[in-house]
Amino acid sequence: MGVQKQEIIVNVTTNTKKAQANVGKLNKDLKETGKAGKAAGTGLATSFGIFGGTVIPALIAQLQVLKTQLISTGVGAIVVAVGALATVFIAAAKASIEFEEKSAGLKAILDEDLEALTQQAKELGSTTAFTASQVLELQTNLAKIGFTTDDILNATAATLDFAGALDVDLGSAAEFAGSVVSSFGLTTKETQRVVDALALSTSKSALDFSLLRESIKTVAPVARAVNMTVEETTALLGILADNGIKGSRAGTGLSAALIELNKKGIPLNEALKNVSESTNGLNTAMDLAGKQGGKVLLNLAGSGPEKIQALTDALNDADGSAKQLAEMKLDNVKGDVKKLSSAWEGLMLQIEDGDGILNTLMRGTLFLITNAISSFTFALQFLSFSAKEVWNDIKLNTESGAAFTKGLFFGLQGAVLKF
Repeated sequence: MGVQKQEIIVNVTTNTKKAQANVGKLNKDLKETGKAGKAAGTGLATSFGIFGGTVIPALIAQLQVLKTQLISTGVGAIVVAVGALATVFIAAAKASIEFEEKSAGLKAILDEDLEALTQQAKELGSTTAFTASQVLELQTNLAKIGFTTDDILNATAATLDFAGALDVDLGSAAEFAGSVVSSFGLTTKETQRVVDALALSTSKSALDFSLLRESIKTVAPVARAVNMTVEETTALLGILADNGIKGSRAGTGLSAALIELNKKGIPLNEALKNVSESTNGLNTAMDLAGKQGGKVLLNLAGSGPEKIQALTDALNDADGSAKQLAEMKLDNVKGDVKKLSSAWEGLMLQIEDGDGILNTLMRGTLFLITNAISSFTFALQFLSFSAKEVWNDIKLNTESGAAFTKGLFFGLQGAVLKF
């Protein structure tokens, strides 16, 4: 029995030494593999370093030389010219796309021939700070407030001046100028006169665009009813603004004063004279125009008839003021850039305005691509069942392979644990 015990010990010792030897060999192999991997990584890094640090910059330099040499030859000049021409055509295409989009929006409202309007848009777009597409946008806003084609042709240039003079967006300028023309019962041919007076009032008094819009929309119907002109009404609002009565307060107060004086049959000038000469101007103003209108009447009387008349005369002589103010605001580098941009778009629209060959080619190409995508989508829908079956088969096979592999690892784990 002692002999048998000794044999077992010898066998176990021998097996352990073999295992240690195998482990040592495995570690050696791993070290060799690590060295090889490190060497490979270093080699790759060196290779990429060569490309990034020397090869690629050198290649770029050679390409620059080649570019210079090409340009100096006839072939190179042709290539450069073709590239420049392509750039121009692309710019023309972009301009025509936007112009055509704005034209479509205007036609949706007017539903009539737009040739005269689009021609005006292109002319004004190439000679003002606004692009042709922006002019079309303004024309669309005028159409939205009920202007006919002739009305729009009459009002567009003046409204552009108004927007530029007061530095407001085209939509707001169109809505305000159009509403004032309508409120005073004027025709669109007098739009220039209206915007000139309104624009000048902002440089001759404390009025600005928002104050004008708030005050005049309230008083305009009443002023028209008592036969006051745009210039006279705006002058009174300017005097009130200078004295701190602004916006809707000014419009409401002046309306109330005009209504009360009209009831009594007393002209405004006479009422102002009565208040100025009264020993108790406050009571006189309240008696003549009521509590709300009396405050405005008292304020105007305090300013004096000379100041009111001076501002009225200036607004009556405001011809060309809107355009002049707009040009003054463009007298800088930013304004020069705007003018250049508009002139450039005008040139591009001469090449392509939405009805030329470029537009036809673009629309034809887009139509072809759209149909191709639609056909491809239909084909995918038709084959979707087969595609799903193939995917399910792949998924099933993948899951089966994973399960088989997982089973092998579990078997290996069991053998290790058993050992």
